[in-house]
Amino acid sequence: MKTEYEEVKAILIKHDALGEEDLMETIIYGEPLYEELFGYYMDSGEMPYDVMKGRADVMSDEWIVDRIQEIGLIKEEA
Repeated sequence: MKTEYEEVKAILIKHDALGEEDLMETIIYGEPLYEELFGYYMDSGEMPYDVMKGRADVMSDEWIVDRIQEIGLIKEEA
C-alpha cells in the first residue's frame, strides 16, 4: 500500500505539476489535476466533510495545496 506522499506525488507527476512554484495557480477547480487530487482525498477520508461540501472557511483547492505542503511535497510559500 502506498503512502499519501507517494500517491499524491504520483498524481502530481502524472499531471506534470511536481515542482510547480505556485500550486494554487495550478490546482484549479474542475481541471483534471484538481479532480484527481480531490477524488484521492475524498476517498481516503483525509479531507474534512465541510471542506468537501464547500461549507468551510477554506475552499477545497486551498485545503489540497495546504495538505500537499504539510506532507512535504512543496515548500512553504514566502
